[in-house]
Amino acid sequence: MRFDDEAKTWDEKPERAERSILFAERLSGLIKANDYKTGMDFGAGTGVTSFRLADELEKITLIDYSSGMVDEINKKLEQKNATHMEAHCLNLLDPANALPEKYDLIYSIMTLHHILDTERLLEVFHQHLNPGGMVALVDLDSEDGSFHAKYPDFDGHLGFDRSDLFQKLKNAGFEHMVAEDFYTIFKEEDIEKSKPYPLFLIKAQKQP
Repeated sequence: MRFDDEAKTWDEKPERAERSILFAERLSGLIKANDYKTGMDFGAGTGVTSFRLADELEKITLIDYSSGMVDEINKKLEQKNATHMEAHCLNLLDPANALPEKYDLIYSIMTLHHILDTERLLEVFHQHLNPGGMVALVDLDSEDGSFHAKYPDFDGHLGFDRSDLFQKLKNAGFEHMVAEDFYTIFKEEDIEKSKPYPLFLIKAQKQP
């Protein structure tokens, strides 16, 4: 998938913005309940989720592997003069790119299924969290491969089994895993029929 090519029009799909805003609302509750101060947005896209949280966190680091997406974030940062937010184009799974900061909250929406080495990513998240910090992940439940049917070069995961992801989180050092239904994406198979793709929200905590 060519995210650089899609970056300039990424915000134009209403349902994409809708689920990012809904995610931000859920995260806002976590931030207030736990008095979190800092956050990392992994696979940030154009930063829709994080800009909704800009007044609730003292520092936000936005990470994306697409330079086009990061360019769009930086345009928004300049427009809004959001000096407590910063964006980086990097591969966080590369040990050379480990960030010096640790965060209270790491969140990601619809990115995990693009990362082949899920186990390693969860370990990296754990390493970048403060004690008692939390990871919040929104992604696809297991699907039949049709979600990315129009992208023949897609080589990621066909969604996730929640119990399997729980085990991966546990193996990475997380505890108190909780999953809930989050959203349903509908894609048209033909003019008269659309297919539902459920999304989950999974939260897990690093030991205090």
